[in-house]
Amino acid sequence: MKFLITGIIFILNLFAFSPITAEAIWGPTLERGGGEYVFETGNRFPNLSGIRGGSRITFPRNFTQFGLFGSYFDSKWEVRGSIKTTGWNQNSGEARDEDFVLGNTSQERTTQIATREWSYSDSGHVFSGSRNFADGKGKSTIRQDIIEAYGRYYFNGASPDYWKESNGFFITTGLRYSYFKYLLYDVNQFVDSRPIFYAPIGIGLSFSNNLYEFFYGLGYRYSVEKFYLDVSFMPSLGRIITRDFHIQRSINFLSDNYGAGWQSNIEVGYALSESWLSYVRLGHRRFFSEGRFTARGGLSQQDLLSNLSGGFKSHINIKDFSIEIGFLNKVNWNEKELVPTEDQPVKNNGEFKN
Repeated sequence: MKFLITGIIFILNLFAFSPITAEAIWGPTLERGGGEYVFETGNRFPNLSGIRGGSRITFPRNFTQFGLFGSYFDSKWEVRGSIKTTGWNQNSGEARDEDFVLGNTSQERTTQIATREWSYSDSGHVFSGSRNFADGKGKSTIRQDIIEAYGRYYFNGASPDYWKESNGFFITTGLRYSYFKYLLYDVNQFVDSRPIFYAPIGIGLSFSNNLYEFFYGLGYRYSVEKFYLDVSFMPSLGRIITRDFHIQRSINFLSDNYGAGWQSNIEVGYALSESWLSYVRLGHRRFFSEGRFTARGGLSQQDLLSNLSGGFKSHINIKDFSIEIGFLNKVNWNEKELVPTEDQPVKNNGEFKN
């Protein structure tokens, strides 16, 4: 509730402090998302105990979000902001919690975006060629809240006015804060022990995330008659702080990661009238991060000893996409009621009268 109140105040301030000559648009949005979230830790080379292996938790990112969008524009400038929320815990699909060992031919790719080598790997996984000695699968839910703000400047013939025919490039930058939490439950657990263990264990873990992202990039706007096309590509830098709570072990794993990624959008819109428009937006987002996590709490001797072991390497990677639709209304601050005078004709029933 506090998040929604803060977001609404943000949207209202966006309008309240806009120049009197600016035009503003606002309206509701509906978004469907999909993709995957992967947390991994481990090492391909033997650690102090001689073990080569790690752990991986994979959550699906299937959800529906509701939002409120607002922006104002004046001349070549546009400032926009939005709040989005799932509103409740939604079923996101099947999640998986794995513990694995690595062999001589196993691979560890810690860098997905290598700027020095100009290489890119579109994978959410760091380790490959592993063999699981423990594997838990279960249902998962997600609750997510987002608040974001962006600024744009349009060049040459481009215009931020959706109702005006134009075409040209724009530059953009912005910030986004996301809070989302997963819950893994109804877990069926496999352990490669002697004898082999396989049974339902109930609730597995909860995974809370605070993700801060900074975007910068380039886009293109093309408008003709009642249609417009808007495309953009924005590299990003970010920080994600997480809490992984394993309920049955009563232990927390606290991560702090930094990373980079990108987001691309393709948006097509149609002006329904002089003050209303609708749009459909397809977005793709990638975020790859690396950092460290520490253990806090636990019930077993091994878990308690991990509290004294310092930090462990962690990787958090997100690959997702979204399809969003919206209906926006334009508020024209300059519009005034025409008063008939001797020098100014007034339109009446489609005709100008003196």
